[in-house]
Amino acid sequence: MRYVKPSSWPVILLAPLLWSGCAADGPRIKRVFPPAPTFPQDHRYTLDDLVQLAIHNNSSLDVARWEAEAAQGLVDQVKALWLPTLRYNFAALFYDNDKNYEANVFDLATLNVPITGPFNLTNAFSFTQILGTGGKRTSGLKQAKMFARIKELDVFRIEDQVVFDVANFYHLVCLTNEIDTILDDATRRLRVFRQVAEELNGRGSLRAGNVDAMQADYFVMQLEQLRVAVRAGRHQAYQALRTFVGVSRNTPLPLASASLPAVATDFQQLDIASQIIRGFQRRPENNQVNLFTKIREQQVEFAKAEWRPNFAIIGTYADIRGPNNTIIDQVDGLLASFLIDLPLYNPARRGRLREALGMEHASKAFQKQVEELITLEIEVTAVDAHSATTNLIKADRAQHVAARHYQATRQAYSRELIAASNVVTAIALDMLAKIQHQQALFNHHTAMAKLRRVTADRDAEFGY
Repeated sequence: MRYVKPSSWPVILLAPLLWSGCAADGPRIKRVFPPAPTFPQDHRYTLDDLVQLAIHNNSSLDVARWEAEAAQGLVDQVKALWLPTLRYNFAALFYDNDKNYEANVFDLATLNVPITGPFNLTNAFSFTQILGTGGKRTSGLKQAKMFARIKELDVFRIEDQVVFDVANFYHLVCLTNEIDTILDDATRRLRVFRQVAEELNGRGSLRAGNVDAMQADYFVMQLEQLRVAVRAGRHQAYQALRTFVGVSRNTPLPLASASLPAVATDFQQLDIASQIIRGFQRRPENNQVNLFTKIREQQVEFAKAEWRPNFAIIGTYADIRGPNNTIIDQVDGLLASFLIDLPLYNPARRGRLREALGMEHASKAFQKQVEELITLEIEVTAVDAHSATTNLIKADRAQHVAARHYQATRQAYSRELIAASNVVTAIALDMLAKIQHQQALFNHHTAMAKLRRVTADRDAEFGY
């Protein structure tokens, strides 16, 4: 049986403090773009197979993967600030008349000297190398790398949710299929009972009458209506499963089993404290909010660096050619510059620093809030898993009791010890117990799947 140890509570209260030491480890590194799984044409899919298909095909994951790829492009752009830039420019200038300037020759005569002819051709090469920015380049690169990591962790976060949805809809398909089978069995038994009751009534027996036959008919009609709703729910769950797996409507998706998998009889102890610690280490959201807080810290450093000067080297080589020039036939030369950009006064600079400091404190408060919410989520989910396991055990016992009650009722009716209506009641109780057992089994699988999602457990296969 799974239960909560009383000694776990002090560790739970200290979990947000322990997070500061284990957040840096992050979740287990996985490939952002996983390889495509291959299955034979007549393959029947298990839950683990469906999870593999969903991780590869799901559209939401594709969006997150390409956004993570785009974030890596941002990192490359910031890294390029350490490298020089080279540029080539070509310009062709055409004139409809000559450009002249007045030249005073020896203070004796003024002449109009033509500067250019009908056109000029300019070829220019420029070279720029940033030498230093006072730490702004380094801070920007750190922010870009952390942002890229956040987008990569976003893939894992969506992946955990997609896997949970696939498991949930798969179990829902199995549940509705099992309930449909139970209703079909109950309907068959009621029709057999009605036929026997009608035959006994026809022979004048007092063991069954028209009232018993009408009671069975009414029960059968109610079950048929319920089966319509159950089959509609099964179809909806199956289509939702196909959507999250990422296959087209024309692609067959046969399941290896449409029954809820059984669970182990030796339930192990569930330690909430260890689940919280594991969840803190693995949850992408924890790592994301930690990186987001560090980005805010770097933005403060970036705002402070605006007081520091920038240094750069700029070199330009220009070649200008033009026809029919008396003074300028060809001009070329190399211009080298050493640039010092010293910020002296910017009235908005202090406001940006104040904004960055405020956002840094807000991000730390937000990080604490997220840690508390995740701790609560893991704790509540673990308690739900314990409750679902307990209910499953009780539902299993109730199912056995209802089955024995049905067998005893049949034997008592065959010995003319009870009325025929008791048989209908026994069939209904047996059917209800089986449905409740399947519902409890479904709740158990759903609770365990949610526990794996909130703790980001990706170490083992998903099936149970």
